[in-house]
Amino acid sequence: MEDRIRAYEKFIKEKTNGHIGPIERVKLAEYHKEMVSNFQHERLIHLLVTFFFGFIAFIFLTALGFSFGFYGLKLELIPLYILTAILTVLEFFYVKHYYFLENHIQGLYKYSKKLRLSKDDLTEQD
Repeated sequence: MEDRIRAYEKFIKEKTNGHIGPIERVKLAEYHKEMVSNFQHERLIHLLVTFFFGFIAFIFLTALGFSFGFYGLKLELIPLYILTAILTVLEFFYVKHYYFLENHIQGLYKYSKKLRLSKDDLTEQD
């Protein structure tokens, strides 16, 4: 997903830096709106997954804390320790990926402003 967003950012930056005719601008604006919508959907899904894994990791961290408090360090609880470590590391990478999505999608909004038709462009089209 990160490669797709970077490639799209490069594409839209090149297209908006040059001269765009009114008809091309309308088509590009529609395409841009569709792509941003797709990226926003991806961001929402990753937000939900990040919250879900954060909640599960929190439950396991709490269970780990109680197990240390009541039982100390026991060999029987090694699966709990391993699972908690895996969930914590996984949550870190989900947060990192979501951070990337959030920042880059916010960056795409500036191109929406560039693609809006001005009144001069509308009169040229008539």
